[in-house]
Amino acid sequence: MTNPPDSSQSIRSVRTSTARIRIRPVLAAVLLAALLTACGSSDGPSSPGSHAVPTGPAGVVDGTVPSPPDRTVSGLRDDTRHITRRTTTGTRPRMVKRCTSRVRRVKHTSTSGTGRRKRTRTWYTNDSYKDCKKVQQGTTRYTRVVRRARWCVELDNVGGNSTKDDVWYEVESDVYRKATQLKEGAKLSFTPLRKGC
Repeated sequence: MTNPPDSSQSIRSVRTSTARIRIRPVLAAVLLAALLTACGSSDGPSSPGSHAVPTGPAGVVDGTVPSPPDRTVSGLRDDTRHITRRTTTGTRPRMVKRCTSRVRRVKHTSTSGTGRRKRTRTWYTNDSYKDCKKVQQGTTRYTRVVRRARWCVELDNVGGNSTKDDVWYEVESDVYRKATQLKEGAKLSFTPLRKGC
């Protein structure tokens, strides 16, 4: 049985439409898989515009430990210590600037005319200048600090902890003077320069 021409054209159009309908879900699946692969390449979920901060142990970022917001310590005044400044005298070369007057010959040229009438004149002048350099002239004495002055305070019961006794802190000189005016066992609070003495 032979189909009419109009019927064959209708069948072709139906087949073409069916093929297009089948291709569209395939393209959608391919695109979805590509998007999921791109999203899964990161180490974990992140919000837009966020940057990962390298972290180590708890409270450590980039290998540094954040400083406490308040460095003030408190306890009971125990002892004080003043370490005096120690210096020594040394010698080193004494360098002075020494200049020597010198003369150098400078060449000058001048051209005039053109073509065959072009002439060049040459002459010399003496230019005076000073040649300076540093030379040693004996020695000089100087003072060198071998130990800086320090003021220290010792506390007991630091932060209310009865097991934290005999803890030394280096402090400013005015804090040291205040501590010397207190009796042993008196309450004292200050901001130390560093722990130890």
